[in-house]
Amino acid sequence: MEEPVDIPVPGTVQLVDVQGLFHGLHGENAHEIVLVPQPTDDPNDPLRWSQMRKFIAMFCAMAWCFLVAAIISGLSPAYLLIEADTGISVADLSTGNGILFLFLGWGTLLSQTMALAIGRRLTLFVSILLTVAVTVWTAYVTSRGEFFVNRIFLGIFASPQETLIEVIVADLYFAHDRGFYMGAYSWTLWCGAFLCPVASGYVAESLGWRWIQYILACIGAGLAVLTFFGLEETMFYRPSEHHQPETQDPVLEGEEIGGVNTSSGATAPTEKDAQEEQQPAIDAKAPAASSTTSPSPSTLVTPIVPSSRSYISSLKMWGYRDPRQPAPFHVFFLPLKLLFMFPGIGFGGLLVGGILAWYNVVGGSLALILGNAPYNFSTNEIGLAYLSPVVGVTIGCFLSGWAADLLAIRMARKNNGVLEPEHRLWSCVIALVLHPLGCLLYGVGASYEIHWFGVIFGLGLIGVTLPMGANLAFTYLLDSYKEVAGEGLVSIILVRNLMGFAFGYAVVPMIDNLTLRYAFVLLALLGSAVWCTAIAMIYAGKPLRRATAKSYWKLVKQYGATAH
Repeated sequence: MEEPVDIPVPGTVQLVDVQGLFHGLHGENAHEIVLVPQPTDDPNDPLRWSQMRKFIAMFCAMAWCFLVAAIISGLSPAYLLIEADTGISVADLSTGNGILFLFLGWGTLLSQTMALAIGRRLTLFVSILLTVAVTVWTAYVTSRGEFFVNRIFLGIFASPQETLIEVIVADLYFAHDRGFYMGAYSWTLWCGAFLCPVASGYVAESLGWRWIQYILACIGAGLAVLTFFGLEETMFYRPSEHHQPETQDPVLEGEEIGGVNTSSGATAPTEKDAQEEQQPAIDAKAPAASSTTSPSPSTLVTPIVPSSRSYISSLKMWGYRDPRQPAPFHVFFLPLKLLFMFPGIGFGGLLVGGILAWYNVVGGSLALILGNAPYNFSTNEIGLAYLSPVVGVTIGCFLSGWAADLLAIRMARKNNGVLEPEHRLWSCVIALVLHPLGCLLYGVGASYEIHWFGVIFGLGLIGVTLPMGANLAFTYLLDSYKEVAGEGLVSIILVRNLMGFAFGYAVVPMIDNLTLRYAFVLLALLGSAVWCTAIAMIYAGKPLRRATAKSYWKLVKQYGATAH
């Protein structure tokens, strides 16, 4: 009878070289950390860039993300003023916000496809120019229908914010660092969403609500200049390389994977590949002894190689696509296919969708709660209330970013150096407690007319959970399905923004029909249920990845999905 071929479980990698057996590049500061993916010898490989070069690229990407988030949320504290000036009701403004998030999701089908094919830099540059144009248009909107059309275009043009920054993080950083930089991304995203209303409340009260748009448009023009001169292209074709384990077949035997997958792309494994590569295998339950030689010092760190491109040549907007990459629209519908093939991607969409739903409920209800009796906050005081979720977001980014990285490395060490994507999900226990508590303080507390500080404190607790959901879902995808991470992010955002649209459309009618009190009781229960799915994935995630491993590697080979 023919022996079954080992099928590696996607996402299971040797992160910590506890035995000193792996002959590959290791971390610079922690020599036992295996670099995942392994960098190539190409001096233009972003994984080999200097820290300063990476920092500049990330700073430009984060600045882009911050401003676009500010543009999306800047009008929220001025809803009452806009209603009085244009006749567009707060309910319609909230509906328009839901439409915006719906098209932020669908827009990624186009923008992400182009970014993965022609480059990140050109996509971001064109996007910010078009976003600035729509921002100016918003100041001249006079009717409900025109506002809805405006939100549709803003959603499409600003859509790279939803998925492209995460891809840039994966371009520049290794698996053991991604949590920290995903935390930084989430902090930038949510702080842009929450800090801008603080300033825009004062602007609206002093200069009028239209000046919010004028000021944001001017800053956006400056950001376009920064994007052109400061953001270097990070797209890089990474050839497929797959290290095979020498353990029992994990699909048939149910064993832990100990093979080392240290590339950004892979094809379906074969016995011939395993024989040719002759890499030492490390089983997660029984460490292999195929090699007793420790890595030499020269293999411990990633050499910093000077770029072969000059600064002037790096300013060009095109010419970065490798001919081996799949045709741009060959993978256009792949995100929809991924959503139904791999439960882990659907889980990510549900988790991030829940987060956006709670955010839309807060954005749609804050002016109604604090702007009316018994609180009677002014427009600028409503804006100041957004400082509470800024503090919460900062805490949440720390817990699901840097702290989650440390937790994952610690758990990998206990697992004989093998990292499972589910290791980071243990952080969700904190959110499972804080989300319902925040909803009860914020919404139910306001219905009982508690002191305004209790309402604001509840808002901060909800803020803690917002970046946690985004970080954990996106990092889980990057860890589990990195070969199709770009398209997988689109899959997640499609689910997220459909949920966000539904809640953005329904938030005011829901509060009117259920009353504020019972609407937030319902949200507390729904949020708890969503976070319980993350608990379930801690235990079910690996079996699900194992069950779909064969179809995953077949899909990767079919689409040539190794170019991210």
